[in-house]
Amino acid sequence: MDPKKLLAKEISAKLRGHISEETVSENVEQFFRCGNAFLLLEIMNLKSEIKSLREELDHKKDTKADTLRAMLVR
Repeated sequence: MDPKKLLAKEISAKLRGHISEETVSENVEQFFRCGNAFLLLEIMNLKSEIKSLREELDHKKDTKADTLRAMLVR
């Protein structure tokens, strides 16, 4: 079996329901074409996603703390 198809099938099985098979196939194809450059770009995208999620979480914590503080002051 073609290594690209085998890898795409394995990843699709692990991520069932989270990412479409088409997206997985496209990413596997890009990985085989670009190799390390593709991985570097994916890592950079994940780092920015993690940063935005942390900021969102911090904002929710701050909002929750402000709400609790306001309730205690009343």
